[in-house]
Amino acid sequence: MIWGIVLVMIGLVEIQTGAYGDSGNWEFFLSDAECDFYYDPGTVSRSPERIVRVWWKEVFKTKEVLRSRGFAGSEYEKVVYQINVTEINCPRKEWRRKFFMLCPGEGDDTPCAIHREQSDKWAPVMEEQPIGALYRKLCR
Repeated sequence: MIWGIVLVMIGLVEIQTGAYGDSGNWEFFLSDAECDFYYDPGTVSRSPERIVRVWWKEVFKTKEVLRSRGFAGSEYEKVVYQINVTEINCPRKEWRRKFFMLCPGEGDDTPCAIHREQSDKWAPVMEEQPIGALYRKLCR
């Protein structure tokens, strides 16, 4: 029974991965030397406590970005972008990433590799990081 539930959950994540990884709904919000950043307005949800949940994407400008983050194996050679599923606590100006996916470029049938976060700990929003730009955009 438990394995059946686990398989259903994996299937749902795969469906969502495909839907959001290839969607055309990404809206640009920032660019820096390493990445272009987008978020999907269709994924933005807000709780009564003003916690915002959002899917956002980092499109890597070079392979070195991924290597600098510790992903240097051959299995990461086709990775072009990362999708993050993040919650932002607007009143407390804190954030936490729920999970992220490393995805290949368009036309590649390889599914995105899902990486779950080990900690559910909140971190302060840093203005100079991409999460600061998302905070300003979504927590007005």
